Amino acid sequence: MSATQRRPTKGRARVDWIDLPAFGTADHEPVIEPATYVARLARLRERMAEGKLERVLVYADREHSANISWLTGFDPRFEEALLVIGRDSVAILVGNECWGAAGAAPLPMNRHLFQDFSLPGQPRDRSRPLADILTAEGVGKATRVGLMGWKTYAQPWMSDLPAYLVDTVRGLCAADDVVNATGLLIDAQDGLRVINEPE
Repeated sequence: MSATQRRPTKGRARVDWIDLPAFGTADHEPVIEPATYVARLARLRERMAEGKLERVLVYADREHSANISWLTGFDPRFEEALLVIGRDSVAILVGNECWGAAGAAPLPMNRHLFQDFSLPGQPRDRSRPLADILTAEGVGKATRVGLMGWKTYAQPWMSDLPAYLVDTVRGLCAADDVVNATGLLIDAQDGLRVINEPE
């Protein structure tokens, strides 16, 4: 753009001191009611049905926990977690430290201890193999599974979940039946989390 094409500025910006408004002290901690999580899960299940998905697996770690937190009210700390959503079931795989917190989540979930999600050096002697847990939650042959991490990709087979999780799921299902479903929550046009609710 040439100098003659530049738009004239109306004024100059300046930095100034302002007094912050006084909001006072909250008289109670804001709480999102369990019914909100139930409704969110129902909307996701509608999208699952539209996409012909029997199961959706939602992965979280400390940096990327918003999807699980939005769906369940459970925010994994220090460890990883995997939410398994069926058309009429919901389960969570957690490590040692998250076991109690997952049980106190606003959305009731079937809990599975999967100690490979625990921190290094912690016990790993009480959990079943990943494939056994997923099979018990309905992941298997002829099951179409959507994987949710925190990114969408141009190709549906691409995923940002850890390779051992993806490999296990693809080993239980036909590889073509395992797709990236992260867009159901964060697609810029119609992802369920894109529109902020009052809560």
